[in-house]
Amino acid sequence: MRVAMLNMYTSNIYSMQSSLSTMAHLEQQMASSKAILRPSDDPIGTVKVLTSERHLAATEQYIDNIDSLSSSLERSETYLSGMVDLQNRMREISLLAANGSSSAEDRAAYASELTELLESMVDSVNAKDEAGNYLFSGNLTNTPAVAKDASGQYVYQGDNNHREVQTSANAWTEANVTAGEFMFANGSMDILNQTQQLIDALNDPAQGPGEAGFDNLVSDMMTTLNDSMDSFNAAITDIGGKQNSLELARGAHEEMVLFNEEVIGETEALDYPSAVSEFQMRLTALQVSQQSFVKISQLTLFNHL
Repeated sequence: MRVAMLNMYTSNIYSMQSSLSTMAHLEQQMASSKAILRPSDDPIGTVKVLTSERHLAATEQYIDNIDSLSSSLERSETYLSGMVDLQNRMREISLLAANGSSSAEDRAAYASELTELLESMVDSVNAKDEAGNYLFSGNLTNTPAVAKDASGQYVYQGDNNHREVQTSANAWTEANVTAGEFMFANGSMDILNQTQQLIDALNDPAQGPGEAGFDNLVSDMMTTLNDSMDSFNAAITDIGGKQNSLELARGAHEEMVLFNEEVIGETEALDYPSAVSEFQMRLTALQVSQQSFVKISQLTLFNHL
């Protein structure tokens, strides 16, 4: 009799504890609106959620990479376009200076403006990004792209290496363009040193239109401008193509983000009405068990003596 009563007490207590535990878990699910709070709730669903979360994190990182890369390329494109504008004005001045009616004073004034344009060109090619890295120095981002050497000539100080940024699981995009490519790799002299030579000639009253040396220098300047503009425009076109590709990739990634979020939401989502119904059912069952336990626990022989 004592053994039977002990088993009954133990069984009823275990049953009520189990019901309380289940109800507590249901309350947590309803509070979070998630059906999966632990792997044992749905092992297959848990794996599905973890896989989708991993894909989601990777895709969001690709989007961040694209945004950062797009911003950097846009900055480079802006400086390159500005340098194209500077060279257009250089062309105008060169043509004006070659006019036979220009006086020594006119040529000195042209030299002064060319000097300002040249300084602006150097400033632009030595531009930095928001982190203080030189944009056009290749991988030598702490080194200005151009500087004057001991002889007073402009030289390229960077390298021609390209940094690559991962923009998808299987795609990498070059993140930079170098001044060594668009400024110092032409068939003619680079635009910086060529402009400086013309400035020196314009500041020399003994030189002017009609003289072979001066006319040849202006001709060389025009050739350099043509070659340089082709290189600059090619770099700008290349950046534009990359930007278009990045925009398409970003759109595809955004669709994948929505897809993975939908998969996670649908897999984790709690059937709220069913959860509430089950909670109420278990609460009722627990109350009945408690009431029955109280009555059964009082059923001893001493109650009938």
